[in-house]
Amino acid sequence: MQSARLQDAALALAVVIPELFYFGTPVVPGTTWPDRLLQIALALPEVVALTFRRRWPVAVFAVVWAVAVVGDALTISTHFGFTPYFGLLIALYTVARQCRRAAALTTLALAFVPASLDTWYTVSGQPPGYATPVLIVDLAFYLPVTAVAWGVGRWSRASAAAAEHDRRELARARQAVAAERTRIARELHDIVANAVAVIVLQAETARATAPADPAGTAEALTHIENLGRSAMAELRRMLRLLRTADAPLDHAVRHGLADLAPLLEDVRRAGVVIDLEVSGTPVRLDDSLDLTAYRLVQEAVTNVTKHAGPGSRAAVRITWSDVLKVEVVDDGAGRRPEARRELSTGHGLIGLAERIALFGGELTATPYRSGFRVAATLPLSPEPAPSPGA
Repeated sequence: MQSARLQDAALALAVVIPELFYFGTPVVPGTTWPDRLLQIALALPEVVALTFRRRWPVAVFAVVWAVAVVGDALTISTHFGFTPYFGLLIALYTVARQCRRAAALTTLALAFVPASLDTWYTVSGQPPGYATPVLIVDLAFYLPVTAVAWGVGRWSRASAAAAEHDRRELARARQAVAAERTRIARELHDIVANAVAVIVLQAETARATAPADPAGTAEALTHIENLGRSAMAELRRMLRLLRTADAPLDHAVRHGLADLAPLLEDVRRAGVVIDLEVSGTPVRLDDSLDLTAYRLVQEAVTNVTKHAGPGSRAAVRITWSDVLKVEVVDDGAGRRPEARRELSTGHGLIGLAERIALFGGELTATPYRSGFRVAATLPLSPEPAPSPGA
């Protein structure tokens, strides 16, 4: 701001000093010292005002316009000899550049007042036969330079507005791209990471029990195969939708709370004892909200499988009231000494928090007794719906 102020002060001096010589008579023989001092006294308010032209464009125009009118009035009445106009052009440009159309048009009309006074004074003092040529010359000067100053100001305003619009559109596009990347990463995590984690854990269990239970091992391998095929089918469906510009990503899968039974069965096959408890009157949810609730349970029970391990107990509690409450808790009893970091992407709960925040909900994930607790509240839609299966 200080740099801009110094630039405007330098511009004011660069305009007003030539103005004194072009529109005034400070060095013309016969000009009295009182007239010279009065010309300088009139020029000083111009310099000071133009220094603040960007901050108060209309007020600065008013000051500079008043100086021009006073100079013209003194010149007409006393042949004072100072009819400034350059500073008025700068002030007019600034208003046209920074202010709305009404203010810009008003100042354009007012700018012609001192121009008209100066032209009238110049023409009225000409001998017969010279008035018309002088009038043409004055009009050929004042009309174009005034119109150009105003027009350049309006053009600059329009260009700046277009540039700002482009900048905002670019920022909006970047945000949209970032949001889409986040959504894609979230869906990939939900479809692939959770399925792969369950597959790995079931494969470990099958390998450990293979010598003692060949039939159980075969069943586990069959289930692993089916789970992998299901994950691949969902992945292909999502990728197909991503290649279709108009297809919403939310429709890549249609899971909801009604699909919890096969999800929980997968977890049970991995060795976790898990129960589903539902209370209250279920209502129908929008597809996106229903999917979010499903993903919450999916992420939480998969984390139980990864971190608490086989032999642990867990419960999924769904409470329908004025809001939907979803809670998953485990006892941590089956926790293994070795870490399960290789099965975690580190983004599951973060993605869940982002999903739930979009609906105005809240997610908490904290240690609970010897295990862990994930809970969330979500808004409800009013239509009744069947209860999710266990």
